[in-house]
Amino acid sequence: MKTLVASSLASWAFGLLTWSVSGFALAQTQASNNSCPPSPMPLEQQLIYVANAPARNAGFLWRVEKDGRTSWLYGTMHLNHVDFAKPGPQIMAAMRSSDVLAVEINPYELQNASGTVHGPEFGLSAHQLDRLGKAYGKDCLVFDAASIAPAFATAPLLLTQARRQVLFAGYSPDVRLAQIAQRTGKPIVQLETVVQQMSALAPKTQAEFDIRFEDALNDVESGKLQTDLLKLSTAWQQNAWPTILQIEREMTAKHPDLSVRLLDERNVVMVQKIDALHQDGKKVFVAVGALHMAGKSDLPKLMQDKGYEVTYVPMRN
Repeated sequence: MKTLVASSLASWAFGLLTWSVSGFALAQTQASNNSCPPSPMPLEQQLIYVANAPARNAGFLWRVEKDGRTSWLYGTMHLNHVDFAKPGPQIMAAMRSSDVLAVEINPYELQNASGTVHGPEFGLSAHQLDRLGKAYGKDCLVFDAASIAPAFATAPLLLTQARRQVLFAGYSPDVRLAQIAQRTGKPIVQLETVVQQMSALAPKTQAEFDIRFEDALNDVESGKLQTDLLKLSTAWQQNAWPTILQIEREMTAKHPDLSVRLLDERNVVMVQKIDALHQDGKKVFVAVGALHMAGKSDLPKLMQDKGYEVTYVPMRN
């Protein structure tokens, strides 16, 4: 499960960032000590640091052309290191040439996820609650069993493991590009809702929930999740596309049903919206998680199936 958790965390993070803003019940960090996961830089310090940092062409880029117009697909990392927060010159050139920024979730659009995800109710056993409480305590998270939504009980732990690798949603290119779009007056189009993301990621049966809960806690407790997060983020930073393909293949082989929900089904919905924007005369810069570019029904292939000429653009650093 470790590969699945590391890869699906990329999709979790951006949604979780928005859910917390909209009142979704997430555990809050307690007073920190030396064993707690690190916090991001204070905003003022972060802005100065990023402004002075070199711009890096990290990630994966495709040019998609049809009807004399060029749009772009950019595979991002939702949990990112501050040293890679500033988009590189190739990314910015493609962004400037586009009319619209399309992202999974628009951070500037109020999201409401409370009570809208329909699915089975899951139970946490006394053993699971005890184990979860200890894990929360180790990561300096407040544990309140009465307020936890079981389907998403391990999500805060996944984020704290990312923090231990100094990876934060606030440093993601998705957030940075949205900030640039808002500052320059470029429209931001949301390709899915938080509810759609949550529905895709939530377990569908108690058996699936128990397996995923057990695997997630095992990987958190053993440190394997941190190792896998580092592998994923390093591959993105170094433009190592074969590693991303390997991660996707391992995930799909071990959990094919979840892979279909997490990637394939969401990709079909995203492509319909991207194609509609392009057909409406817009040049679209699409920034979504890198794993949406890999797999049986990846975005480049789906765009090609709709008659687009799709070209992978090597990054230069």
